Amino acid sequence: MSDPNNVIVCPACDLLIARKLLPLRRHAHCPRCHQHLYGRYGFRPSQLMALSLTGLLLLPSAFFEPLLYLRLAGENSQATLLRGIQMLWQAHEYWVSALVFWCAVLAPTGLLLGILLLASGLATRLGVIPVTLKAVEVFRHWAMLEVYLVSLLVALFKLVDIADVRLGGGLLSLSILMLLNMTLLILFNPAPYWERVALDPQVAEGEPDEGN
Repeated sequence: MSDPNNVIVCPACDLLIARKLLPLRRHAHCPRCHQHLYGRYGFRPSQLMALSLTGLLLLPSAFFEPLLYLRLAGENSQATLLRGIQMLWQAHEYWVSALVFWCAVLAPTGLLLGILLLASGLATRLGVIPVTLKAVEVFRHWAMLEVYLVSLLVALFKLVDIADVRLGGGLLSLSILMLLNMTLLILFNPAPYWERVALDPQVAEGEPDEGN
């Protein structure tokens, strides 16, 4: 009979799976639903916390600094991420505006905050590990800064022929933020936190752990 401490439950389909020791930088997935279960990483929680903090510090520049400076027909203008969302809303493109706001602003920010809470141990001390893990799982599927950047580059190539275009500092910040988000998605492993939820009834019920 296998050791119950080496058996884990898939968070997506509840399949019982025997935990095995993996080589470094290898990942285990559920054989039924292919949900990522755990892996062996070279990064420690402190390094994940540093990456998420760096991303949070880049948010004001990425969202408020100009991405592009435009000069068209003698008029100067600048494009920022939030101003573009506002213009979509004013053009009555409500669904598109809301979708861009969710995928390019809220989801990337929520992903950074969620991983920071987990990696720093704040989620453990506050007793919100399950809620944070579920939020991170949602945000990781909706954080699509790369799609926004590709769309921006397509628009940039079309504008070059009709306007004087200069790149702004916000574009650099947004590009670095995208790379940080992608790195965190690769390195973040939720399995140890789900194991803590399974082993600690107080954490599973959302009650603060007074022992820490």
